[in-house]
Amino acid sequence: MKGLCNLIKKNTIIPAIRDLNDLDDALKTESPIIFLLTGSILILEDVMPIVKQFNKKLFINIDLLEGIASDKKGIEYLARKQLCDGIISTKNNAIKTAMQENLMAVQRVFLLDSGSLKSVVNFLEKTSQPDAFEILPAIAAPYFLENIETKVCLIAGGLVAKKSETLDLFKKGIHAISTSTKDLW
Repeated sequence: MKGLCNLIKKNTIIPAIRDLNDLDDALKTESPIIFLLTGSILILEDVMPIVKQFNKKLFINIDLLEGIASDKKGIEYLARKQLCDGIISTKNNAIKTAMQENLMAVQRVFLLDSGSLKSVVNFLEKTSQPDAFEILPAIAAPYFLENIETKVCLIAGGLVAKKSETLDLFKKGIHAISTSTKDLW
């Protein structure tokens, strides 16, 4: 398995930060990874050194971050300035560029129907695999696992609010769960 899976211990809960005030709590968790789903390019120079001090890896959702595009130059900038360790994106081109720039890459997939699954298969046929797939909503992640042949790390995200839900997903083979529900961190 690739670098990201080596970081994640089995059954890891990844803090997903939607409010920067939650960063301190995320830094105190056992997770070696933090997903940043808010903010702007302006905060990364301050956030990245703090995350590094806690020996964690920072992944930013480039589709949600303000002030930088998820295009080739935007991702090159993030990599060269070392403003994150990896990106999260729904965009295939962003994932490819991140991998070319030696950033870890999490392909976010909204698994709504069989057409969504087919687009993932097409992506995998055309390019090398990302470090991980994040499947949303989380309840769809086991379906993905059953229908896509991949050795890539699988992260379930979205609509996870109870400990029992996390345990059920882990039993079904999911490697990690990303959540903004602080009670689960």
